[in-house]
Amino acid sequence: MATVKGLLVFVYRDAAGGDCTNGGVTGKATQAILVGDGIPGIFDVRPDLPALRIVKRAFSWGEYVHAEPVDRPDGLCGPMFGGNFIHSSDARFPNKYPIPVHDRFETQEMVNSMD
Repeated sequence: MATVKGLLVFVYRDAAGGDCTNGGVTGKATQAILVGDGIPGIFDVRPDLPALRIVKRAFSWGEYVHAEPVDRPDGLCGPMFGGNFIHSSDARFPNKYPIPVHDRFETQEMVNSMD
């Protein structure tokens, strides 16, 4: 099986140390590997460097860009924004600004309790 490769990015999170990812991949990782079309395959994805992919959505007010885990848990709702961002000073990083990471997943019961 081929090794998945991508661009090394750094995780930025709340300096106070709170984790709002509900156990998401950026809740503990300080770095990740951004993979996908147009992303240079330089660094290997490893257990300590989880794979994230870019998602772009068009809205009436413009485009929204976020990253989400390639490996997603089954049977949970999400992904949703967990409070963390990724960025790299590498000129090949695909955005001018840090990208929000949607790596929070919840049970249906958690979602229903917010109604």
